[in-house]
Formats: sequence, C-alpha cells, structure tokens
Amino acid sequence: MDNYFTIISLLGLRNQNLPPFREARLKRYRSIKKMVELIETAGWTQPKVPFNAFCLSSQDPEWEDDMTYPVIEYNKFGYQAFAFGMNLFLYAYNYNVITQNIRFRTFRYLFPVVQCFIFGRIYFEYKSELTKVNLFDEYVQLRAQELVKENEFLLEHEDIKRFVWWYEDYKETLCRVHRQANDHAATDFKDSELILQDFIRRYTNPNSARPLNIQEKGVLF
Repeated sequence: MDNYFTIISLLGLRNQNLPPFREARLKRYRSIKKMVELIETAGWTQPKVPFNAFCLSSQDPEWEDDMTYPVIEYNKFGYQAFAFGMNLFLYAYNYNVITQNIRFRTFRYLFPVVQCFIFGRIYFEYKSELTKVNLFDEYVQLRAQELVKENEFLLEHEDIKRFVWWYEDYKETLCRVHRQANDHAATDFKDSELILQDFIRRYTNPNSARPLNIQEKGVLF
C-alpha cells in the first residue's frame, strides 16, 4: 500500500483502463516493476536531518508524566438533561392535579426550586469541564509555540538545507517520470528510467558533481 498511488500513476489508470486481455495486463504490470524499484531507491538517497527538528526527545523529563487530556462527559450530561426534561414533562402533564389539590401545595412550591437547583448543578459541571478543556488547549498551544521557538535554530542547520534541496530535486524528478509508449514493456519508460538513474547517481556516486556538494556562488547556501 506504500506504493499504491505510484503504481496507479505508472499504470496510467488515471487516464485509461487496463488492457482487456490477460496477457497484456500481466505485461503492463511487469513493465512498471523496474520503475517502482528505481523510485524506491531514489527515495532512499534522502539525506539525514536532525531528529529534534521533527520529533520530541523521549529522554526529556517533561514527557515522563502521563498527561490525561480533559474531556467533556457528554453521556453523563445527556442522562441528566433527559431526567431534567422528564421531571418537567411529568409536572406539566399533571399540572391540573398538582395545582388544584391542596395536598400538593408543598410540592408545588418546592418543585421550581429543586428544578432550578438541578439545572444550575448541571450547568456548573458542564461549564467547569469546558473551562478545563479550553485551558488545557491554550496551554498546549503556548507550549507548542515555545518548543518551536526553542528549536527554531535547527532550521538553519546544514542538514536541513541539504534535505530541502534534495526534496525539491526529488519532486521535480518525479514530475518528469511518464509513460512514453503503450507497448506494455519496460521500454515504455525508457527516458524516465534514465532520469531516475541520473538522480540516484547524483546523490550516491561520491565521484560525481552532486548538487549537495555545490556551494560556490551561493547556489546552495
């Protein structure tokens, strides 16, 4: 699945369907095998970059504590809201009995007070959890900005510049890869194969004038 989109593009399935005959389909599958291997090999020439530029250090004591992300318990508030609504529904359904019967006078006076207390309790708990979530999100954003500023100097590292140069060259090289014929053979990618081989040679052959070695005239740095 790592090469799924690459294989789709090499087979040309974005513009056309596979041949209807089995033998022709198998030949078309085999025709891209070498190109897939060359693309994978080209990706392996990627220069190394500082680990701290992309990942946090696992040795940092700041990350030893398990930080539980606060969440809002919507299920709990859903049950409480349902119970609150049922109380109001039952009161409204029996409104005539409760208001006209003197025996329910105390209940009639206390019911609004109890309902207001229940509503206030539900709202207070929900507001408290929402505040915790918002404060935690704000802390995470501020800490992330601090980490970016602390490691901003890594962007000026020589390896980062080499990686950016390599990545742009790699992306441009892949854009030039194309199927120039429909013979269902490896020769369909004759020019593209030479382009990829030249790319690999530039970054693997120590005797070649690799772009990563070009530093004069401000070409790279």
